[in-house]
This record gives sequence, structure tokens and C-alpha cells, in this order.
Amino acid sequence: MKRVVAPGPPGRRITLPLIVLALSWGTPVSAQEVTGEGVAQDSVDLPDSLITRPSPAGAFLRGSIIPGWGHAASGSLTRGAFYFGIEAAAGWMVFKTWRRLGVARNQVALWEERVTARLMSEGITEQEEIDAQLEQHDEITRLRGLVDARSEQREDWAAVAIFFLLMSGVDAFVSAHLQDFPEPLTVEGDPRGTISVTIRVPVG
Repeated sequence: MKRVVAPGPPGRRITLPLIVLALSWGTPVSAQEVTGEGVAQDSVDLPDSLITRPSPAGAFLRGSIIPGWGHAASGSLTRGAFYFGIEAAAGWMVFKTWRRLGVARNQVALWEERVTARLMSEGITEQEEIDAQLEQHDEITRLRGLVDARSEQREDWAAVAIFFLLMSGVDAFVSAHLQDFPEPLTVEGDPRGTISVTIRVPVG
């Protein structure tokens, strides 16, 4: 006698394909995660020993050409920004005093022309006498003093700019020399109140 097996409920037939499908979808996801970790491991930061630093002479040359360049190349960004800012301010003041000096000289020339034309119209043609009258003129005397003062200001600011330009080169030279040195002095303490001072001196 043949046994008739009744078909099972449809939910069981659908469950098995869904499990297989879920497993097949899970495999690429895990593979992508492993691939991402592999990519992350491939991007390795270079150690400091492999980073090219300028020589002390090169740092001095950079710092003497453009303030802060030698420090930036050596990794001292704060010092480089300081020297660049100081040199920019000094250069701006040199330019500003140079323009003001030009304005003062133009005013002197204008007043001298006016007074000379008036003296010549009065019949004074001797150059020595005209110069004597110009020396005694109040406005011309004031403007000439202004020219002298602004000329001195320009020279002072130019000296400041040159000084900090050289200081930038020298400081960059020293920074390049000391960039590989360890911290020379460390102070450590413990809960018992003992303080230890450690001095490190490189020997080779």
C-alpha cells in the first residue's frame, strides 16, 4: 500500500532559500571589511628619520632670503611665523615712511619754486641771495626739517628689517643644529617629594 505524504506548509520551503541567500550576501560584506583593513595597513606614516631636513647652512640661507622659511623647513613653525610677521611689519613701515618722505620732498620743492618765482618777480636774481631767502622762510624750514625726520625714520626701519632678516637666518641655523638633539634637561618628581634632575648629553 502506497503512503501518500502530504506536502508541508509553504513557509518551510521558503525558509531554506532565504538562509542560503543571507549567507551569500554576508560573505561580500565581510570581504569588504577585510579589504578595508588591508588598505588601512598599507598607508603607513613615514618615521621622522626618513623626513628630509635642511642642513644648518641651507636653513640659514633660506631664513636670510625669506624670514621664516628656514624655520618652516626645519619644523619650527611658530618661530618661522614670528620672524615672518616681524619682517612683514618692518617692511610695511619702510614702505610707509618712504612714501611719506616723497610727499614731504614734493612739498619742499613746491614751496621753493613759489618763493623763488616771487623773489625773481621782485628783481632778486642772484642765486646766493635767493638761497638765503629760502633758508629764512618759515614754511620751507619746517618742511625741510620734516624731510630730515622722515628720512631718519626710513633708515631706522630699514635697519630693523635687516637686523631681523639676519636674526631669522641665524636662528634657523641654530634650530637646524639642535633639531636632532634630545631634551637636555628633565625634572621629575614622585609622591614622596623627591625631585630628580636628568641631563642628557649626546656622545655620538
